[in-house]
Amino acid sequence: MGPWIDRFRDRSGGLEGRRSNVLPLRRFWSKVIRPILTAANPEVVVEVGAGAGAHTRRLAKFCGSREIALHVIDPAPGFDPSELGGDVVFHERLSLDALPEIGPVDIALIDGDHNWYTVNQELKLLQRMSQSARRPTPLAICHDVCWPYGRRDLYYDPETIPVDYRQPWERAGIMPGRSGLQADRGLNPDLANATTEGGPRNGVMTAIEDFVKAANEPLEVTVLPVLHGLAVVSPRTRLDSNPRLERVIVRLGTPRGLAELTPLVEEERQRLLVAAGERKRRPEADS
Repeated sequence: MGPWIDRFRDRSGGLEGRRSNVLPLRRFWSKVIRPILTAANPEVVVEVGAGAGAHTRRLAKFCGSREIALHVIDPAPGFDPSELGGDVVFHERLSLDALPEIGPVDIALIDGDHNWYTVNQELKLLQRMSQSARRPTPLAICHDVCWPYGRRDLYYDPETIPVDYRQPWERAGIMPGRSGLQADRGLNPDLANATTEGGPRNGVMTAIEDFVKAANEPLEVTVLPVLHGLAVVSPRTRLDSNPRLERVIVRLGTPRGLAELTPLVEEERQRLLVAAGERKRRPEADS
């Protein structure tokens, strides 16, 4: 475990205190991720960012039932990785250190450090490893491509990002419609957020766009603008060789496909209403 993990825990009293307050990837499991995995029929899958393990457990069960090799990367998971069973290879390291050790994969689920440098380098590494092995570039499913981190960097530990690629940052909150940060207000005020929104080399979606522009192959990007946004980055070669996979992904971006995601949005709205009500009642219960 690197020394940055100790700093991470020392400042927060635990990893989960430092996790960004954004929606878990598991919200997309039944409507998006499982159908893509089923159609793609991959041999090797990697998940970057396991968090508390809610999505990872679903993924491990799916891969185990189909004899798919699964690698999971998280330098400080919020659960015991041994829960996943011996068939899952868990890497308690930063993604940019772990990915070269894994080798080429077929599908990558990316929900780790939400900043331009990390995501752009992850995508480049995944492509480079596949091309070196003369295999197709993996299909990548990337979370948090809309607000708040689509166009704004988040650093779980700024010291892990090279200074030339690191935006000015503060531990202050993010408000919708405001580029600047708000002290002690808004979303994730305890995390290292870029001080301004937008501009070059800032945010997850910007990292994807820059990767696609520089790639030496055609890539299709489908953005699902709900629940903080999900982007499916599909190499044309994989779509051409798997018409079923292409149909699944194309449908997701149609009005009908997007409409099928609205129940997920409504479920999240209801959850947030209940949580807000519980927070209001809590001081009364404590008095």
